[in-house]
Amino acid sequence: MNIVYLCIITLFAGLTPSGQAKIDKLLSMASNYQQVEKTIMLLMQPNKVITRIPCISPLQAEDLRHIPVSSAYGQRLHPILNEYKHHSGVDLPGILGERVYATADGTVAEVGENKVIGKFVKLTHAYGFTTVYGHLSQIKVTDNGTVHIGQVIGLVGNTGRSTGPHLHYGVKKNGKEQNPLPYCYLYLHWLKMLNCEGKNSATLDHASSARSLPSVSSQCADLSPRSSYTRHQESPRFRLCELQYIPQAAYS
Repeated sequence: MNIVYLCIITLFAGLTPSGQAKIDKLLSMASNYQQVEKTIMLLMQPNKVITRIPCISPLQAEDLRHIPVSSAYGQRLHPILNEYKHHSGVDLPGILGERVYATADGTVAEVGENKVIGKFVKLTHAYGFTTVYGHLSQIKVTDNGTVHIGQVIGLVGNTGRSTGPHLHYGVKKNGKEQNPLPYCYLYLHWLKMLNCEGKNSATLDHASSARSLPSVSSQCADLSPRSSYTRHQESPRFRLCELQYIPQAAYS
């Protein structure tokens, strides 16, 4: 992408309808994580567009800098078939009955069950994204329903071809498989950038909208070393309550 074009987009991103339209176009055209990340990093102030993209972990993590993964994306030795096969997503270890969260605003495209990933939920999102959540013990949404980032859509299970309780998480962009792991760090990476740019009071807690997940308050924008999810007693959604440094290695 042309450097001058990037500079022009940066000046307008999040400030004018024209700039927003250009960001939307770039995100729609993006074919991989690197292109998505570069576009998101052009947003120099809080913008709801981040909630429309898979950008958080679907499971709670004690330390969001290092999300546990039991089986990575790509070629792997299948734990049951004992042969090398392509893995279309990542497996995240979990506790039976643990909440599974939507990683972006979207619509329920399909709920069902099959022999491979057991009970599953498939969501469609803006800009050509789809996400899949498999091996669930329970499904908490219905076909064609609207979901919001951070909403509980199911519970971790051991259904389908599985060796123990975990979540299979998959991401596609315009029908093309993506490595889901970098997307799990995208939101916090963006917040880190805002913090470094002096946006310490930046927030995506849009007024009274109960739908919006992310927020960065003045007491938690200090690049703390650890982070956790704070659960709302009255809501099935959660907020990211601390901003921390995410090692660059997480994106390699």
